[in-house]
Amino acid sequence: MKTKTITKKNIKGLLKAAVEEWDVYTPLRNSGGDIWFDVLPKHGKPLDEALDNVVLGDVDTVISPKDIFFPQLESMFEYSKGEISEVVESSPKLLFGVAPCDLQGILFSDAFYKRNFEDKYYLSRIKDRFIVVKGCNTPPRATCFCVSAKTGPFAAGGYDLQLIEGADAYFVEVGSKKGEGFIKKHEKFFEDCPGDAKESLEAIKSKAAGAVDLKVDFQKALDMMSKDNFVPEENYKRIGERCIYCGACLYTCPTCTCFNVFDNVKDETTGQRVRTWDACVFEGYTRETSGHNPRKEKWQRTSRRYEHKLKYDHRLTGMSGCVACGRCLASCPVEIGISKFIQEITEKRKIM
Repeated sequence: MKTKTITKKNIKGLLKAAVEEWDVYTPLRNSGGDIWFDVLPKHGKPLDEALDNVVLGDVDTVISPKDIFFPQLESMFEYSKGEISEVVESSPKLLFGVAPCDLQGILFSDAFYKRNFEDKYYLSRIKDRFIVVKGCNTPPRATCFCVSAKTGPFAAGGYDLQLIEGADAYFVEVGSKKGEGFIKKHEKFFEDCPGDAKESLEAIKSKAAGAVDLKVDFQKALDMMSKDNFVPEENYKRIGERCIYCGACLYTCPTCTCFNVFDNVKDETTGQRVRTWDACVFEGYTRETSGHNPRKEKWQRTSRRYEHKLKYDHRLTGMSGCVACGRCLASCPVEIGISKFIQEITEKRKIM
């Protein structure tokens, strides 16, 4: 199917039609002013009010949409009086306005939860989904370095539809059969592209790539980290001493998949098993039941993050665990981020 267009004023109508079939998640401005992905109400005044708060510009969504498929806190099963019932959620989900780097994070998580065994809790949430990417004409945060990692500012694939913003309308690139079917079903909202669409799209994409100021030698970092004899211990030690272990970088990261499991006991016969986000840099994450911690030193725990993102993830999957969204640096109260680590090891200078 050829590239289509949709006028900006038709977006609300399209979303209103989509909620009849899907649970629609889109960037919403909340009461405190922060923007994150939230589900649209199904009808009436609540839906109209939510649609007024949809933000599709190049905005900083504080948390990536990974929590739609991998919630921060989720019940795995419940038990009561000897009976156990699993909690497996599988509603149809449409994500509208996903950034290209966040799409890469979702695809990374998909692969992770299929790799060693199939995680039914995660996979049940993704089996009926539709992803509409919104390309970034300008970087949503100054810490983005997607051009260096080739994860943006526009997605190369993996989406159903991709919106590319023009002056009064969005160009709509189709990435799947489901995308074609969606446009046909809602054809009244879409129009054919003008004859000069290809030139316009190329100009938009070129300008967008030039707008990303932060550049790092991402491939060189991957090559350096791939060598087992390359251990930048001094970098790890300096970062480890500076880090306050708040977990902000890991909780905002689109690809962090660490979790803990605990039992929430309500009474003698009733309770639930829950999993919740955890972080590999926390001391308790690797501490064993005996009290021994194989990563006792701060720098050893610090190294886990960088070696996962830039070494082992890439070695196992061919995909880096860093999607270059820049959230780790943007959220860090002491200004530590993967882009700065990459600059330190590739440029051999201290910047942290």
